[in-house]
This record gives sequence, structure tokens and C-alpha cells, in this order.
Amino acid sequence: MFLVKVIFLYTNCVIFVIINYLVFLQSGFLGGITAGKARVLACQIACQIGAEESAVCGLPFRLTVTGTLFAVLLLISSVSVSGFLEGVEERETMGEVSKVIAAAEQLSIRGEGSELALEINVPQRASVIFGALPGQEGNWPEDADNYGITVEGKSKIYPEAASFSNSELNGPVSFGPGRHRLLLITKIDSESGRLFVLISETGAD
Repeated sequence: MFLVKVIFLYTNCVIFVIINYLVFLQSGFLGGITAGKARVLACQIACQIGAEESAVCGLPFRLTVTGTLFAVLLLISSVSVSGFLEGVEERETMGEVSKVIAAAEQLSIRGEGSELALEINVPQRASVIFGALPGQEGNWPEDADNYGITVEGKSKIYPEAASFSNSELNGPVSFGPGRHRLLLITKIDSESGRLFVLISETGAD
């Protein structure tokens, strides 16, 4: 019974600290606690609980539980950092894509023969596609009024008023990580009468 009580008490301790740590990371407790501060506070809680239970639990067992707790906290930290970096890259990618979208909308309003040059810098571990859904390039021109971004293997698609094509007017166009100098030109497809924004690359780094 004594061993059962010890395991029960320290299991509750581990669950309590992990839950508080997750809450601090997600909500920014009191509006000013960073992930690092939350980690320190969680450790303080663990130490305090451990001190209160010192009369019940032996030092070796406490050390084992503490080591396990720190391992769990480090795992949670790595997952949180990975998710944060992925979110940053997604926002950076959307920021670059928005340049193309804004230009395409303006060119579409002006009509056939309009052109504009611009530069985008696609973040590492990201790619973008105009005129099709990621992995469904064969559906052009049905999906020509869509674009998508892929970050760390996760794709998101968005509808758009403009229709996109490559410079040959026969498919979508995509770009991987790096700096790309683009030329956008509007052209009407003679068969469908549809206005497309043709995107071609004039240079890359």
C-alpha cells in the first residue's frame, strides 16, 4: 500500500506540472510569462511538491521521477519550438506569395498585355504553386484560379480571382526555396477566352 501511495502521489505531481506547463506555453500566463519562464516555474512547482512529500518518498525515487519529468518537459519544449518555427515559415511564405497575388489581381483588372516584374524569396522547407492544388498539377486549367503553399510537407490551398499559368499557357507554375525574379504577363486563351496571368522566372538565387 505504501508503494501504491508513493506512485499515486508522484504520478499526480508529474501530471500537474505538465498540464501547467502546457497552459503557460499556449496562453502566456498573466500575459508576460514566456516559454522559458514557464519552464522555470514548472520546475519550482515540482520542487515544492517534492519537498512537501519528502517525508513519504525516498531520495532515489524522487530523483528518478525528477529525471523523467525533465525528459517530458524537454520533449514538450522541442515540439513547441518546432511548431513555432513552422508557423513562422508559413507566415513568411504567405508574405512572399501575397506579392504575386496582389500583382496578379492588378494585372487582371488592366486586361491583356499588362506586365509586371517582381521578386519573391521562398523560405527554406517551403514551396509555392500557382494555378493548381499541391500534388494535383494535372487538373490545370480547372484549378487555375487557385494557389497553394507547402511548409514542412503540410499544404494549404487558397482560391483566387485571377487565373494562373506558366509562360507556355499549358499548366501551373511552382517555385521552391530561394530567391526568384518573376515576370507576370496577362494573356487571353484563344480557345476558352479566359484571361490568364502567365508567370515566368527570369532569374533565381
